[in-house]
Amino acid sequence: MPGPLGDATRRRLTDAAAARLADDGYAVAHPETRAEPPAVATRRDDEAPVAVEPLTADDATPTVVASRLAHALDRDRRACFVVADDATAERVRSLLADPPLLADERDGRRTFHAGPDRIPVAGGGYACVRFEGLGEPTFAWRETDTPVGPVPAGPEVDAAAVDEAGRPAVPRLVCEVDGRVVAVLAGVESLREPPAEAFPYAYSRHPDDKRFRVRRGADGAVVESASGFAPMRAAGYVPIPMPIVPEHVLGPAFAPERGETAGSGDALDGEPDLDDAWDLIRVDDGGETPGGVDPA
Repeated sequence: MPGPLGDATRRRLTDAAAARLADDGYAVAHPETRAEPPAVATRRDDEAPVAVEPLTADDATPTVVASRLAHALDRDRRACFVVADDATAERVRSLLADPPLLADERDGRRTFHAGPDRIPVAGGGYACVRFEGLGEPTFAWRETDTPVGPVPAGPEVDAAAVDEAGRPAVPRLVCEVDGRVVAVLAGVESLREPPAEAFPYAYSRHPDDKRFRVRRGADGAVVESASGFAPMRAAGYVPIPMPIVPEHVLGPAFAPERGETAGSGDALDGEPDLDDAWDLIRVDDGGETPGGVDPA
């Protein structure tokens, strides 16, 4: 799969992991396309193949780890992440440990990592916000129980329903920019097709003159026209990143209501366990794999 690894480093990590897997009885193939991981290992017909995914320290991010794990799951494989140092190994473990692929989780409400994708809004265009501070803004996405009343929602999302405790049945999804709330949606499913009015602004490229038009979310009025992305950014408008929602990236089988029984923290019988979907190998500078495969 494409990535920032140099060819030599990528080959060293891949070859070391492939050798270790071969010693464990796997047959290792090296796909010729960069749309696949550099090595795929198979052993028995009833055992999932293993996708070898080398990671440098710069690769150990929520976006890269989530996308490579999703790629493996989509092909009914386990992901075997290969790293060269303890710090990177610990970073990968922390990203995939409880709560997996989340920044935090408390009382059933999650805080998400921001991802690389933009948020398409109903009617066309992508959500954005005005930011005039120095540097780049920090985005945060989190679930909360307030406000209880009506909030913008996607199609077929019941924003008004409450549970027996009076909490919203659909958690509120809050987007913050440098600690300031800029948008509230009815749950993560509303991200699939959020109404434009849920966000301060949205931008789109006009089909005739190819210029970006920035429209106010509340009424659709054009507030800025820019010749390209850089001029739009210079005018103070920044795209809002899509949060990394585990069940959206990995599939609905990993939605929180399916993965655990209420209050138990244990996977339901027959439901997939994310811990079974990945392994970790650390390769030292000499190309050895101390300790072999490190169980998730």
